[in-house]
Amino acid sequence: DASRRVAGLGLAAAAAAFWALGGIAAQVLFTRHHVDPGWLVGVRMAGGGLLLLVAFRPAWPRGHSRLLIAVSVVGIAGAQYTWFAAIAKSNVALATFVQYSAVAMTAGWQMLRRQVRPTPRRLAAVAAAATGVWLLAAGVPGGLHASRADQAGVLLAVISAVAYSFYLLGSARLVRETGARPATAWGLSIGSLPLLVIFPPWTAHPSGDPAVVAALTAFVAVAATAIAFSLSQASLRHITPTEFAVTSTLEPALAAVAAAIFLGVTLRPPQYVGGALTIVAVLLLAPAEPDAS
Repeated sequence: DASRRVAGLGLAAAAAAFWALGGIAAQVLFTRHHVDPGWLVGVRMAGGGLLLLVAFRPAWPRGHSRLLIAVSVVGIAGAQYTWFAAIAKSNVALATFVQYSAVAMTAGWQMLRRQVRPTPRRLAAVAAAATGVWLLAAGVPGGLHASRADQAGVLLAVISAVAYSFYLLGSARLVRETGARPATAWGLSIGSLPLLVIFPPWTAHPSGDPAVVAALTAFVAVAATAIAFSLSQASLRHITPTEFAVTSTLEPALAAVAAAIFLGVTLRPPQYVGGALTIVAVLLLAPAEPDAS
């Protein structure tokens, strides 16, 4: 009924808000406390994954180990690490806008594989996302001949979008066959392992107030990971995946507003246009994909 739908939309919006604020907290940790992105992602995924394992106690998804490991390492850990690294090199607004082009990338791949029909709406969405990413890249100071840091930030964000597209494709099948809770809890936990090996937790030497670093890290691991993923799962009991996808576009918009308010980080006008186009691409695809996961 209407009240359940409103509740579902509210849960989805809250998840998007936590994800956006998690990106803001991460940028503060990178710029003001010199925390390594790889360390933060490993701690975030391990902490969030262990909390979900304790809360949900999901069984190991037998018969799906290969897909689970691929989605965990390439999809979740790959997308998260490159997104956080993109934030460290550039800023949370640019990185999040570019990452959202993954939805259109996924549609483009499905059209190339002839898994879905190349309708005008889908083609327009892919074109909008591609144009949006180009404007986000070309809109940095110096344009396409920008500083290496800006170029690296955009490139890492594009790689993150590719990894996230792999996650969308792989996790859709995984969730269908194992359920959302096991896929998320085990996915975060397994994906954290290579990062914890490469960036051991005890190697971190952040600067500034340890209490502030601990609080921001806890927010990223608990609120922006365990709670946000749980809210997103709960919302899907009341609304469709399409409605969730549309509501989740609040994340890049909120990230851009919060970055401007709390960090004084602003993009150039062409970049805001590019960011808007990546959101438009998701909105164009939503009605075209009523059964998409």
